[in-house]
Amino acid sequence: MHDVTASGWLEFLNMRTTKNPFSSPNSNEPDRLGEIYRAAAEIICDKGYDATSMNDIAEAVGITKAGLYHHISGKRNLLFRIMNFGLDSLEEQVIVPAGAIADAEQRLRAIITNHVQLITSRSTPRGNNPITIVVDEVAGLAPAHRRKVDQRKRVYVNLIRDTLKELKAQGRLRDIDITAASFSLLGMILWLSRWYNPKGRLTPEQISKEVTSMALSGILRPRTRRARR
Repeated sequence: MHDVTASGWLEFLNMRTTKNPFSSPNSNEPDRLGEIYRAAAEIICDKGYDATSMNDIAEAVGITKAGLYHHISGKRNLLFRIMNFGLDSLEEQVIVPAGAIADAEQRLRAIITNHVQLITSRSTPRGNNPITIVVDEVAGLAPAHRRKVDQRKRVYVNLIRDTLKELKAQGRLRDIDITAASFSLLGMILWLSRWYNPKGRLTPEQISKEVTSMALSGILRPRTRRARR
């Protein structure tokens, strides 16, 4: 794995080697929890966190409120779990694969492409990605949980920032501010969760190609003929 984010990756690896406090010996539990998280996220997107009740969520997944409390201790805990569920997917499908790529330009391309594919593949028929949206709704978290979520997000931001720093050192980056570029890129990708409609004319593959092309064109200097050879 490349060594552009030593402190961030150490932090990330420590998190991944810590036993998941939500794990269960029941092999069906992860699927059931995923169903609960997705249903709850969709309701929260529709009604807002404060207006969403445990009854709403129980009805959406077809279980009793008591049955829901068998899986979840309360609404605030549920919000934290939804965020971890989304961040786990981000780590597994975006951060880890991209982190294994030595070439900075190819790494950046993988970050964009994989993240776009993650969002579009999880979009609902109604045209949004509730998990991705809810991951940014941190106001309802307990302070300790918010710090943990922010810590996990920071690892990803650091991967992007340090990849751009590496490209700048290679003379491949346009004359742009790295912080502005990092968060603009993230905003471009994350906003897909609010507007992409899987029933629309653009396929996930087309969206991925378009977003990747636009992002790289805005971030990287055009290659000279000599560089292309």
